[in-house]
Amino acid sequence: MRILDRYLLGAVVASMAFALLALSLVFIVVNLIESLDRFLDQHADAWTIALYYLYFLPEIIKLLLPVTVLVAILFAIGKLTDAYETTAMKSAGMSLYRLLAPILLLCTIVAAGHLYFNGWIVPRVLTKKFAIERQYLGRNTGGVEQQLYNLYLRDTPRRIVAMGYYDLGNKHGKDLSVEEYSDDLFPRVVRRVDARSFRWDSSSRGWIAEECFVRTFSAGSVNISYYPVLPVTLATDDARLGTLQRSMEEMTFTEQADYIAFLRRGGRNTRQLDIAHAGDYAFPIANIIIALIAVPFASVKKRSGLAANIAAAMTLTFCYLVLTKITQALGMDTALPPTLVGWSANIIFAVVAAVVLLRTPT
Repeated sequence: MRILDRYLLGAVVASMAFALLALSLVFIVVNLIESLDRFLDQHADAWTIALYYLYFLPEIIKLLLPVTVLVAILFAIGKLTDAYETTAMKSAGMSLYRLLAPILLLCTIVAAGHLYFNGWIVPRVLTKKFAIERQYLGRNTGGVEQQLYNLYLRDTPRRIVAMGYYDLGNKHGKDLSVEEYSDDLFPRVVRRVDARSFRWDSSSRGWIAEECFVRTFSAGSVNISYYPVLPVTLATDDARLGTLQRSMEEMTFTEQADYIAFLRRGGRNTRQLDIAHAGDYAFPIANIIIALIAVPFASVKKRSGLAANIAAAMTLTFCYLVLTKITQALGMDTALPPTLVGWSANIIFAVVAAVVLLRTPT
């Protein structure tokens, strides 16, 4: 790596660190002003409040990192342009694409880290944040409860399960009802199991119903049988019940995919979740696309100087976020694949980046 590459990367990284710190502090201060009264009303101590914002920080970084990258590039390269340093680089034979190369490499590394951070670190921390919100802020946000009540789910397209009560801790529940149907489109009950209690058997990896009646419906007749103990086959296992009580935000990307597949097997329309899941993967790639727009934009000297760069950063960020929501909403009513809908904002901005890059003097 040349000295000039290290100089460019040093300027961008320093600006990125400063921008991330400044934007995060602004975000935290605004939220603290809004929530402090509720914390004090619930007699939360300073340590609890500090922990809350420590758990809040990863979510803030998740949202602000693309903005931070954009502001950092526009500020760092814009500052070099105002000092005629980019002009000197071009005069020495360094093209715009060569200027972009080390920054693009840095943004690719940032995007990879951002993807892992969003998908596998933030969800775990959010569980702790939501726990504090429920206790002190009165918000019904996510979380896994140990006791589940009145749980209804479509286990498969032809099986409906109802549980009156289930304890995730001791893996024991009461009032289980399982209805099995003959057809997806024109359902007719063919079998029903009603159990006073049930439990998850870890050794056999299956459900055991106790004190249950089994009703079988055929040819206009009903056959009733009683079983003190009866193994019950369900697609939903004990771990799945815990997952069903968590919000999508608290699931890792792999858990989200598994959860969506489970809902799809049960006959649910998962298009909205599929689009959101694809959008979660697409969001970190914005760090790369931003570099393709920001570097050419900031490398051209403007009379308004730094002010134009800051305004451009805010405008681009707002447009990207709005476009993401619009394309996902419109994609719900189209026949386009969910992955394409989730990535559509990135695709549109990539086209814009290509146009900006080609129209900028090299």
